[in-house]
Amino acid sequence: MFQTIFRIGTILGADVDNQITALFQKSRLLKIRGSDSPFVFVWGQDVTAAMVQAVVGTRTGIFNVAGDGSMTIDEIAAELGKPTMSVPADLVRAGLWAGRALGLTAHGPEQTKFLQYRPVLKNDRLKHVFGYTPQYSTREAFAAWRAARGSVATMVQSHDS
Repeated sequence: MFQTIFRIGTILGADVDNQITALFQKSRLLKIRGSDSPFVFVWGQDVTAAMVQAVVGTRTGIFNVAGDGSMTIDEIAAELGKPTMSVPADLVRAGLWAGRALGLTAHGPEQTKFLQYRPVLKNDRLKHVFGYTPQYSTREAFAAWRAARGSVATMVQSHDS
């Protein structure tokens, strides 16, 4: 039996709300001191198209579904026009430990390394072996998400008027 396994980057889309997009909506973006904290984004429709191709196609294997490139937390903050707050890893670890102990978060101190050293998924096998090329790069997916959020905010404001 053959399988297709996808490792998927952070999904962005016009109507996507997740833990990562919630972080981007804060007044400041949290940055772990000494870490670039890179992000790899993929547009939701690219994920859907890759899954459809997996169902109807014949290629099997393990593939990273992500847009080309990555963005650091500093680049994301600059695009959003927001400052970053640089925090030592030990402080983040202690905060997550306390938050979990108090029942305020399901995430514990072990998440600190993931936040520091986020995986940057290369999509070469997706494009050259599986045969699917995402329509949006990481930067383009982020720009499309921002544009969609801007239009949603405008619609909400005009609806409330």
